[in-house]
Amino acid sequence: MKEIQIIKKSFGECVTNCYIISSDKNSLIIDPGDGAFEWVIENAKSPLAILLTHGHFDHIYDCASLKNSLNLPVYIHKNDAFMCKNDVFAMGYECFSPDFCVDEGEVKIGEFEFSFMHFPGHTPGSCMIKINDIFFSGDFLFKDSVGRWDFEFSNAEDMLKSLEKAMLIKQNFILYPGHGWQSDLYTEMPNIKAYINYIRNSLR
Repeated sequence: MKEIQIIKKSFGECVTNCYIISSDKNSLIIDPGDGAFEWVIENAKSPLAILLTHGHFDHIYDCASLKNSLNLPVYIHKNDAFMCKNDVFAMGYECFSPDFCVDEGEVKIGEFEFSFMHFPGHTPGSCMIKINDIFFSGDFLFKDSVGRWDFEFSNAEDMLKSLEKAMLIKQNFILYPGHGWQSDLYTEMPNIKAYINYIRNSLR
């Protein structure tokens, strides 16, 4: 697809990154957390959809209000849809039903082509969203770290398998994570390998 523009702002007590990806005509919204509503309204031109990397409250807090106000479809992996439909951590967000509960695979909306890549462990449906040479990595991969696997609905064995799967990716990708600063996959490979060893040892 054509060149895209990406803007980011962090929201809420967890300092969660919300992204707006724009082409010449339209936008996609990724992970609108607590307080993102007005910023998205001001900056997303003719938005087409909301994409969620996973279902934790700090990534979906303002999703319902944006979905309803802008009449936008919401995409999330099928294994995390339950966190949208029910406030499982009692954090006070408005629940909603996702429009598309996806599995791994490519999706096309307007001029945007993207893929949901399933990397469970942090949550059952945790994903990286691939657009061009970019991974919006949610809470799976960060600069110098990886997502936690000790929350309710998290799973250490799944995280281990997901990290091993990430090590097999041959192409370098820019990483735009759910918290903190961007990095790239090749830079993070040593950290991923270290966490693989750490989790393996913890599971013995």
